[in-house]
Amino acid sequence: MAKEKGSFKEFLSAVAPEYQAFVEKLNNQLMQQGCDLVIKEAKSGYAASYQLKKKTVMNWVFRKSGILARIYGDNASRYEDIIASLPADMQKKMTASRDCKRLIDPNACSATCVKGIVYTLNGNTHKKCRNDGMFFLLTNETAEHIAKLVCAEVNVRKADS
Repeated sequence: MAKEKGSFKEFLSAVAPEYQAFVEKLNNQLMQQGCDLVIKEAKSGYAASYQLKKKTVMNWVFRKSGILARIYGDNASRYEDIIASLPADMQKKMTASRDCKRLIDPNACSATCVKGIVYTLNGNTHKKCRNDGMFFLLTNETAEHIAKLVCAEVNVRKADS
């Protein structure tokens, strides 16, 4: 699926005009925090991945509905205050996402799976698949929350290294 690499400028031009300034600002923040950006052409447009020490922190993914942020919240339990401050619809999206089969049964998923994300919200512990546990459509309402989540993940990963 993934083909030759594209440039950030080409990727940004594929983003809806009303979100380009936000995506560019978040790109600058993540680059300043030491992330590397990898852009590839995919079937549905571009796929842009931010990596810290060769481990993906976040992807921008294009769908018919718009551009979505997939945040790999491996350390979600360490910024539960940010998760608790998300709007109700974002919290609902997280809690309604599919459970991580491997966290429930270590033999239930691929051996290459790195396991899901675990966090507590409203007194309930959630064990969600890392591929859609934090997968949000970029809107005016979600933008700043997406930025807070991904920056929190980057900060925890940097503190651990």
